[in-house]
Amino acid sequence: MSFQPAMKMIEGHASATPDAIAMRQKRFGIWQEYTWVDVLNISRNIGAALIGIGVKKDTKIGILSENRREWVLAQLGIQAAGGVVAGMYATSPAAEIEHFINASDCEVLFIEDQEQFDKIVQLNGKIPKLKKLIVFEPKGLGRETHLDLQSFDTFVASGAAAQRDTEVQTRINETGSDDTALMVFTSGSTGLPKAAEITHGNYYAASMLVNWLFADIPTNANVLSYLPLNHIAEQEMTVINALASGRTMNFGESLRTITIDLRDVAPEIFFGVPRIWEKMRAGVEVQTKTAGFLRRWLIEKALASAATRHKTPLNRWTARQLAQHQFWDLLVYRHIRSYLGLGRCQIALSAAAPISIELLHFFRGLGVNIREVWGMSETTGAVTAQPDWGDCHGRVGQFPDHIEWRIADDGELLVKGDIVFKGYYGNPDATSETIVDGWLHTGDVAEAAPDGSISIVDRKKDIIINAAGKNLSPSHIENTMKASPFIKECIAIGDRRPYVTALIQIDFETVRVWAEAHGITYTTFRSLAESAAVVDLINIEVERQNADLARVEQIKRVYLLTKELDHDDGEVTATMKVRRAAVAKTYAPEIERLYA
Repeated sequence: MSFQPAMKMIEGHASATPDAIAMRQKRFGIWQEYTWVDVLNISRNIGAALIGIGVKKDTKIGILSENRREWVLAQLGIQAAGGVVAGMYATSPAAEIEHFINASDCEVLFIEDQEQFDKIVQLNGKIPKLKKLIVFEPKGLGRETHLDLQSFDTFVASGAAAQRDTEVQTRINETGSDDTALMVFTSGSTGLPKAAEITHGNYYAASMLVNWLFADIPTNANVLSYLPLNHIAEQEMTVINALASGRTMNFGESLRTITIDLRDVAPEIFFGVPRIWEKMRAGVEVQTKTAGFLRRWLIEKALASAATRHKTPLNRWTARQLAQHQFWDLLVYRHIRSYLGLGRCQIALSAAAPISIELLHFFRGLGVNIREVWGMSETTGAVTAQPDWGDCHGRVGQFPDHIEWRIADDGELLVKGDIVFKGYYGNPDATSETIVDGWLHTGDVAEAAPDGSISIVDRKKDIIINAAGKNLSPSHIENTMKASPFIKECIAIGDRRPYVTALIQIDFETVRVWAEAHGITYTTFRSLAESAAVVDLINIEVERQNADLARVEQIKRVYLLTKELDHDDGEVTATMKVRRAAVAKTYAPEIERLYA
């Protein structure tokens, strides 16, 4: 099939299956449905309204909101008008939003509500190119006129009344594969986030790759959108997935209702970053520990049985192993999957950060077909995937045949293909360092397996070189530690040091349950982390996990953080990636004491 921009794909769905459900939005406990015809019409009306306020081709237009149907409708409307979408994290403080707006030359901004409006007001005089605000939820803003504020519904209605169908269609028809579709800001774990330009051609190529990845999933399947839509992974799993196949996008009420929403939707496809999978496992373990005696015994027996099989992919199980699984599935596993909202899940994916092998084994043992994928903003999302049940030697699977890849002499993974991004907006130096002769230098150190699959060792810039000159992967050490249900975050220290130490953040929920079961009193996160019994617990857990590491990788001493790492404090990114340099600077005295 030849290139099609997003709006052309929507036209195709609206024509072929006009009554099919494109998206659902939960409001006050009720799921409201919208067909592909509805999506097409609203998107075109937004495009017409944008043209009416002077938006031209390549005008940069931002979206600052949590996930909701209006996010996607605004995105599509912007593209219908020939504009460029610049997504921004709703959790970002005003100073970070200032960078997003100015770095993308944003002229119009869709915002969610009064909370986001207040952030923009704080930036008065600091964002000179921004001229217009459109708010999804205007409650409390009825009399505000800052930056020509207008409600979303009023704005859409103005587009419907404008009668600009011909002009909108012309802009859709003139969309080229090299035109920028959206800007995706990088995580900014080592500096200010950069605006990665994703072209319409990249977007279409990613839709074809999604069809390869989910070839066996029916086109009427559901996806729950809950991770930030300005992140390329959520764009791929929700929007690109729906555009490619006609699958249904589902938007819950808020992040606070994710557990209930997931059970409501019971999606056939589910994507989670490692922290989501860690929280799910922790939830199962908390429920187990607080259950009655008989129920707890039954769950523990079922999990112990799963642990005897989980290292072998399900498609290689013996008849006896299958029978054991089916027995415990009838009694326990299927109920756990339903409790997690994964009762109908056919493919579960993990990406965006390394995940511990123990965590993968845990979910596979429960009958969840969790597969690791690899990708980045600069590859328009996932470009490798494990086969079913992780049945390959490499941790992140294989590339599709049409994507070129190789491993450079220094171990860095290089990628070439139609999914490689255009470059960093307004940053030609960073672009020329990242794309060399058509090859994307990913910054990831990788290893190839004999079956053609690959494993990601770590970020090239994060590799630890200890005092003896030995190269160590901090991600491997940290994920080994995070296999403990009591450890939420681990930051390995050891560059130019004689041995490895770590800063550890306890998992408040699981440690809280453990403390209460052992009669340990506490009042705050800090008092719990400073409890001598909790310090002993974590030291025991570290020693236990050290058994899975080479001697040179083993953690010798730890410091327990007395507060959770926080985005507002600059310790983690909006996607919860640890800013190592910032954390190391903040806790420099504590780190030095670990080597005293």
